[in-house]
Amino acid sequence: RAGEPWSVWLWWDEDWTFRNWYVNLEQPLRRHPAGVDSVDHFLDIDVQRDRSWSWRDEDEFAQACADGLMSAETAAGVREAGRAAVALIESWGAPFSEPWAEWRPEPS
Repeated sequence: RAGEPWSVWLWWDEDWTFRNWYVNLEQPLRRHPAGVDSVDHFLDIDVQRDRSWSWRDEDEFAQACADGLMSAETAAGVREAGRAAVALIESWGAPFSEPWAEWRPEPS
């Protein structure tokens, strides 16, 4: 969803068996004539088909905060964005409720 402070990625095995969703917490994407820019916020969320989820890379997030790579205010905003993403996951809203796990590229 445009403007959200995260993107949702999908992972498949080599045989196209769907593995999981990956919520990447980041600054909202910025589009420009040469492409798209994003700034990663280190903290992520794994989401399984059974609707379970778990935080990912909490150690990297803590280290980034300790190293001053983000302010306390930014870190609090990242946590808030993560909680909003978790609320979306727990309500099984889009894109999790949509058929993206069954998507396949055009074979040609």
